[in-house]
Amino acid sequence: MIKYNIAPYSLWLCMGAALGLFAKYLDTVSVLDDIWWMVFLSYLGDLFTRLGVWIFLATFLAAYSHTQMKAAVHTFLFFIGMLISYYLYTLYLYGVFPTGYFMFWGSIALLSPLLAVIVWRAKNSRTFSLILPALPLGLMLSLSLGAGLFYLDIHYIEEFFMFIVLCAIFYRNPKQLAILMISSFVFALFIDAVSPFHF
Repeated sequence: MIKYNIAPYSLWLCMGAALGLFAKYLDTVSVLDDIWWMVFLSYLGDLFTRLGVWIFLATFLAAYSHTQMKAAVHTFLFFIGMLISYYLYTLYLYGVFPTGYFMFWGSIALLSPLLAVIVWRAKNSRTFSLILPALPLGLMLSLSLGAGLFYLDIHYIEEFFMFIVLCAIFYRNPKQLAILMISSFVFALFIDAVSPFHF
């Protein structure tokens, strides 16, 4: 019984740790002579240094957890595993532990259970299906688009595709999707206007 209870949590901790190691390894890849697989690894390295892919993975994990408690715990363990392995590998490679970065991202990880509950309710509660999905959707959209008074530009096509997949995850009916598209765009503009960080 104990193994049954612990195993799913260990899975997400280990998966986060594995992806953290993989992301740090990708930081060390350099492209030589246009070898296709090294070019691909370099592309993945660029992708995994951006925030979008981590938001996408966490949103997917939280949305499809069986309960909101599991969504909170699984997402927290995923990010803790990822951060610990990423920065321990950094210490191993360079002999320096970036305490400031670890504390900053660690504080974000501490918020992940609350954010995971929001995502779970956005996916699984009909009451909140018109409101809450706009938060992760708007955040992803803000990472993919550059918008101004008279222009709109796609900075990262990968994040824009992730936004489309997230729309499919939260989809209930055409009317709900239309409302979400508008509200997420408004929220994305709000994030760009007030956020001190631009990833």
